[in-house]
Amino acid sequence: MALLVVFCTNFINIHAGLNGLEVGQTVVIAFAIMVHNIMQIGASSNPEYQHAHAFSICLLFSFLKCPRHRLPRFNPETGLLTGTPDCTLVNFYLRIFGPKSEKSLCIHLLIVQAVGCCFCFLLRYLLAGWYK
Repeated sequence: MALLVVFCTNFINIHAGLNGLEVGQTVVIAFAIMVHNIMQIGASSNPEYQHAHAFSICLLFSFLKCPRHRLPRFNPETGLLTGTPDCTLVNFYLRIFGPKSEKSLCIHLLIVQAVGCCFCFLLRYLLAGWYK
């Protein structure tokens, strides 16, 4: 599975320069995985197995919502990015914290992501116990 994940991400990144291709590939792969999960749910009578595939389908919905996002606007007078009314994380962050350079925005968003990961790990271990 680890090699498959590496292959899929590298395959998508190879086509990074073509507009819409990365998102399109993500939608196609997510749809194929969804069809596989639905077939596996129908073929099994084991409720635990069905639940695992249903959970996988739920995770895929996050990949199917990505085609309609807008990038922040670049203001040539200030050299900074400003947020658009679209509700992507980048635009939301820029609307709350104000215009930023691309480098500054990237660093800020990576910090937010790291803090979010730490919070999720903490929440997971508090709710499930430590290595039960």
